[in-house]
Amino acid sequence: MKWSISVGRLFGIQLRIHLTFFLLLAFIFASVFAQHGLNAAIMSALFICAIFACVIIHEVGHSLIARRFGKEPKSITLLPIGGMVEVEEMPRKPAQEIAIALVGPFINLVIAGILYLLTGPDVKVGLPTLYPDSGAAFIGQLIGINIMLAAFNLLPAFPMDGGRVLRGLLAMKLNYVRATKLAAGFGQTIAAFFVFFGLFNNWWLAIIGIFLYLGAGAESRQVVLQSLLAEVGAGEAMTTEYISLRPGDSLAAAIEHFHHGCQQDFPVIGDSGVVGILTRDRILASIHTKGLDARVDEVMDKNFAVVEANMGLDQVYRILRSGNKTAVVVMDGGRLKGIISMDGISRYFMVKAALKGTDVAG
Repeated sequence: MKWSISVGRLFGIQLRIHLTFFLLLAFIFASVFAQHGLNAAIMSALFICAIFACVIIHEVGHSLIARRFGKEPKSITLLPIGGMVEVEEMPRKPAQEIAIALVGPFINLVIAGILYLLTGPDVKVGLPTLYPDSGAAFIGQLIGINIMLAAFNLLPAFPMDGGRVLRGLLAMKLNYVRATKLAAGFGQTIAAFFVFFGLFNNWWLAIIGIFLYLGAGAESRQVVLQSLLAEVGAGEAMTTEYISLRPGDSLAAAIEHFHHGCQQDFPVIGDSGVVGILTRDRILASIHTKGLDARVDEVMDKNFAVVEANMGLDQVYRILRSGNKTAVVVMDGGRLKGIISMDGISRYFMVKAALKGTDVAG
């Protein structure tokens, strides 16, 4: 994710912190410091960090269960609004999705239970404040926030865990796309209530509502897109009329094709076949770093992705996204058949939609 930094790995999963999290921490520290002094500000910063440590444990739980079902987690990113796990693909089996979703809130309840057992029955579990005034209050409020996180995450609204549980339950009776649309619609109704209520009572609740509304819509659109992609083979969407480059061509020659044509990604063909892809981003970045006289093989992507012509376009799309690629080459029996880019996929569906509209009109 953009604007995030890597801070290491946990169970082989990359941990990242979004820069806006540090802004949140600095804002809370400065606000508490101005009103209550240095000790309270330090306590508030530590409390926020403790809350987000629980959020990371929550997200790790999701990740490990997803891995158990064969879906490899790529990263966990810490945001001011919580944590986000990036998984190569969410499972489509309802029982698996429900299990992955429920483990997060369960972990928060386990954390609350462990803290309660460690501190004893005298601890006062309470609603969180920004600056717990003692160690006992710190633990008591941390127990309270974990209970609240469990309850909040079980709301039946995307992208909360409860929304995924609802979709999993609906998908036991309906197809996946229909289940997603119904779950997303229900979640957006809850989100709209949050926004309306929050505007008059609590602006933070309104922000959460906006986040939930947008998240539900994005989830629905993503599933619909995946469904459409699954119906198309790579061979149908590939570009077969393209300009290729040679490894020894200059960057200036590549820019000439890029500037005067509509092609943005170029397969590079050597004596042994395809040896790389020169993408738009690499062309633009290399103009200043390498100069126009640089050879194509100095700047091309040598770690390019190859797909077969009979592969589903949904798989191609996942390869593009997971590998941070803008284009892949399509091979059939060891021969180059075409090239597929993100722009090409969009163009394919625009043309398909236009043709469908023509058929309906006729």
